[in-house]
Amino acid sequence: MQRSYMRGWTMSVPVIVACAWIGVPSAVVAQQSPAAESVIPFNELAGKDKAVAADVVEAGDSSRRSRQVALAELPMGKLAPGSQKVVQEVVNNLSLFRRLPKVAIKTDRRAYDHFIQHPDVAVSIWRAMEISQVQLSETGPMTYQTDTKDGTAGTVEVLHRSADSCLILCHGQLNGHGLPKPIQARALMHLQPRLTAENQVTHTCDLFVSFPSNAVETIAKLVAPMSFKIADKNFEEISLFVSLMSNAMVVQPGWVEQVAMRLDGVSQERKNSLRNVTAQVYVEAERRRLSALGRPVTLEAIMPPVAEKTAVQPASGVRR
Repeated sequence: MQRSYMRGWTMSVPVIVACAWIGVPSAVVAQQSPAAESVIPFNELAGKDKAVAADVVEAGDSSRRSRQVALAELPMGKLAPGSQKVVQEVVNNLSLFRRLPKVAIKTDRRAYDHFIQHPDVAVSIWRAMEISQVQLSETGPMTYQTDTKDGTAGTVEVLHRSADSCLILCHGQLNGHGLPKPIQARALMHLQPRLTAENQVTHTCDLFVSFPSNAVETIAKLVAPMSFKIADKNFEEISLFVSLMSNAMVVQPGWVEQVAMRLDGVSQERKNSLRNVTAQVYVEAERRRLSALGRPVTLEAIMPPVAEKTAVQPASGVRR
């Protein structure tokens, strides 16, 4: 079982796991900077010497068998007729498929669900940390517009969302320098989370990518082995980010609250929601800790430490 860590190192964070194919590339370069230079206080948020880890339970797979299983697991019966048609179009014109690694992370399910339901909040957190300028703006109850500020843009629509299934449709367009015309693609992402133990979520994500251009599809297939590695790693890093934020809600709730106050591009309601989830996660963790120690659960004992406001500087070498 492979394990990835976040302990004093910055990691690349993509907007969409399917970005390698749909024209929404990762906006942050993977860094190897010491914790002191990191824009994210990993050591403090992880809780001193503890590490935030992601266990790869199963490696990524692109086999025909995995594709057949993934197709059978699509929640077609729970989709509206229009969504069923779009999904079938992508599946019928499939260019690339990847079942991303099955990853297990330590996270409070409330924190996990919050970022699944509000991905624009996660992207805004990356901007608040000054590690990305990527925009993901909510345009409707289940739709988003994304712009990486480098000539690529896309739309994201949540077709279905439940406790154990989230199906997303992405449409990306790349307007790169030297391209005779924009490169377009559509991708389906089917995320399947499972609460496998107390405060542990195991999840995987299936990618179905369709290119309208045969020429682009041919090139994409040639570079698929490298693209698969990038997508696998990106999914692990997104998992680490969620685990890190959940852990921060327990050990540094004041820091999360400060970040929530600096979010841009999201409504005040979203900011308040992040703060409320943080409070719920922190209080529940403190109740468990005090009960395990045989100590009374009182308001004074649960009150979180007051975090000092510190300026967060961008790490050297971060591409924006």
